[in-house]
Amino acid sequence: MNIRMQNVREEDAEFLYRIMNDKNILEALDEIPTQLNDWVEAISAWDRDPDEEDYIIFDENTPIGWLGINELLSEDKVASIKMIGLFPQYQNRGIGTYAVNQLLSMLRSRGFTAVELYTNQNNHRAQNCYMKCGFKITEKLVEKMANGNLAERYKMKLVF
Repeated sequence: MNIRMQNVREEDAEFLYRIMNDKNILEALDEIPTQLNDWVEAISAWDRDPDEEDYIIFDENTPIGWLGINELLSEDKVASIKMIGLFPQYQNRGIGTYAVNQLLSMLRSRGFTAVELYTNQNNHRAQNCYMKCGFKITEKLVEKMANGNLAERYKMKLVF
């Protein structure tokens, strides 16, 4: 595999629409289905927001995932991973760990002191990935998710 990440562009709306409407991903993230126009609008908003960056994860030239971060303008230099999603057939192959480590290296080089994220307590694949990268569980909470479910969640943090 030749894994690389590239900044999200306008033409990636169709891919984001496909990945974020994948049944397995919707279920794992407690998300709701979206429309293509939602992603066109989101990309346009991200392009104007210096507080966040979004990346498509590729295997060669095939888009296989999405990684988004925000809090890039935070005074405390603590960034937040807002989303990591890989199509199920690419999970459990070290790709998520590779992408997170690439992101962490970039954030560290930009002077960030820590990175936080939230994940569902039943999303063991994601937790294993984050723990391999050095994240620790710092809080347990319950949140109402986009699909209306109450989800038991973990807040995880990595301090550089």
